[in-house]
Amino acid sequence: MASSNYLFMPEPPVKPLDPLFRPIKLERVAEKVANQLKKVIGDSVFKIGDKLPSERELAELMGVSRPSIREALQLLEIQGVIQTAHGGGSVVRNLTAQAIRPPIEMFLEQDGRRVLELAEVRACMEAWAARQAAANRTEAEVKALRGFVTEMEQDFERGETHFEIDLKFHTQIAAATHNTIYLHLMDNIYELLRFAIRVNREEQFVTREAQEAILRHHQKIFLAVESGDPDAAETAMKEHLLYVIRNLKRLFLSESSS
Repeated sequence: MASSNYLFMPEPPVKPLDPLFRPIKLERVAEKVANQLKKVIGDSVFKIGDKLPSERELAELMGVSRPSIREALQLLEIQGVIQTAHGGGSVVRNLTAQAIRPPIEMFLEQDGRRVLELAEVRACMEAWAARQAAANRTEAEVKALRGFVTEMEQDFERGETHFEIDLKFHTQIAAATHNTIYLHLMDNIYELLRFAIRVNREEQFVTREAQEAILRHHQKIFLAVESGDPDAAETAMKEHLLYVIRNLKRLFLSESSS
């Protein structure tokens, strides 16, 4: 008869699911500094293109040595968060530029009509942004927007057009959303549309009537954001960008028929 002792063999001890002690992770001072800097950049305290305080200022603010600050900045540069500025110092980089911009630029170079597709994407995103800006803007952001509108009004009176002011206005709307991811994404789109905006503002909208329409659009967007009216801000932004898209379509149609 076969032995059945195996039925009574003791079970192996159960391994604890959660050990009592865990390995302690040691962080260098430079890593802690880098993490703090990433946090303030992520919170948009420092935005794309902003220059960080100097090594000396950061060392004083954080109570650490300048070598630790220097090591932290080198780490952030390797990670693509910042880059060395001309003349010294460090500036915040667009975190998505290298991943997004080059492949889209390739499509734009192959077929200029892709600019229209990009403008349509922008219109959807900026309508949302105008709503968020109206709900979240600060007095400082309202002041900045008012300054850009004033510059546009002065340009209109002089019969001049400076597309960079238009771009700054829309960038400030993006910043007023207080959404860091959106701001980095839109910075890419603005860079990609930079040529298209120049075409529209300096070549397409050349009549006094068209220039006045563009000015009125920006004034309307500003007043809605200033008054904190999300619905009005979204509607005004849609009206403006649909107007731009219609003119882009006319531009491409005239080019294809010529």
